[in-house]
Amino acid sequence: MKYKPKILPVRLYGDDFLRKKLPEIDYNTPGLPEFIEDLIYTMYARDGIGIAANQVGSFYRMIVIDPEQDNKLNKKSPIVMINPVIENKEGEVVYEEGCISLPDIFADVSRSKKITYSYTDRMGNRITETAEEIKAVVIQHEFDHLEGILFIDHLGTLDRLKIMHKLKKLQARAVNGQNILEGLTL
Repeated sequence: MKYKPKILPVRLYGDDFLRKKLPEIDYNTPGLPEFIEDLIYTMYARDGIGIAANQVGSFYRMIVIDPEQDNKLNKKSPIVMINPVIENKEGEVVYEEGCISLPDIFADVSRSKKITYSYTDRMGNRITETAEEIKAVVIQHEFDHLEGILFIDHLGTLDRLKIMHKLKKLQARAVNGQNILEGLTL
């Protein structure tokens, strides 16, 4: 019987789990294939173009991205990256970023325009690639999650002040134990 993926609860800003640096995982970890399916399903259900494992409360050092998805055309090509490493960065580009774990918060973030990175894919192969522009930005954003870094950590004081009231609302939810977006029914 084929595995039916489920939506995982997403941790929100203020949850300490988002600040954890995740250790590398063994590709042969029991339950990993099912978790990958759940993470992919959760990313699309939340209209994300990327998600890191710690956003759903997992210690797996892994991200899933699909920067070229088009929900209108139902075009989906998820890329699973286990134990990713950013090996080289070049240039600079600014994109408006948002995050599943920081709903309704957006800000311009400066990132490297071009990166070289490596990861283990779903089949256990170690891959080295180069990405530019939006794909490079998405990889850097999700990689930061694995390091316990959020996109708002890259903002200057003025930009942070602009979103401070929204951050305080999210943090208040965390203090009251409401820091998880529960699963949806699709």
